[in-house]
Amino acid sequence: MKKIETLSIRESVFLKIRELILNQTFKPEQRLSEAELAEGLGVSRTPVREALHKLELEGLVKIYPRRFCEVIGITKENIHEINLIRLKLEPVVARDAVKYLTDKQLEQMQDMVEQTEYYYDKMNVEKIMEANDTFHSIIIHASEYKRIVSLLDNFHDYIVAFRQSYMSREDLVQRTIIEHNEIYQAFMARDEEQVKALTSKHLSGILEYEDVVLDDM
Repeated sequence: MKKIETLSIRESVFLKIRELILNQTFKPEQRLSEAELAEGLGVSRTPVREALHKLELEGLVKIYPRRFCEVIGITKENIHEINLIRLKLEPVVARDAVKYLTDKQLEQMQDMVEQTEYYYDKMNVEKIMEANDTFHSIIIHASEYKRIVSLLDNFHDYIVAFRQSYMSREDLVQRTIIEHNEIYQAFMARDEEQVKALTSKHLSGILEYEDVVLDDM
């Protein structure tokens, strides 16, 4: 593991261990040692202990006092709950982003649709994911809802594994391209209610295929 080199030791330790759990470097049911984590990250045991307690509140680990800490990791319940939250929040956020989205941001959205099409032809899943993430990020950040933006950004790391499996399926990438283009066209028309309806339809589609994708994972 790369040693922590930052002024904010506590936050950096928390984010690094969280990252290692979410990218499945640390596997579900794996036991974590405070001492080994502290040595690997080049810090004392105190920030590691604090990080593990925060991760337990997030549901990513389970601490057995005076025994060990066990990785829980990403569960189907995690993913389903996050997808439900997105379905409730993002359509409203997208609708309200219409009045703030700039012409430059609209061009960026169009670029992301075109990039998705380009990388779909090559089935470059990593690049498809990047274009998909950027498309949604442009909309969310344009809304100016700082707390909601922070909340949705926090979910991103959780859904990377889910999204990779989703974007590995050609039929779902095709569906994404069509729906993203429809959303983009609604933004171009500055049609707030159409943007909301199409975003809701798009996210409902993700829920529709949730079990299939989770089984693939």
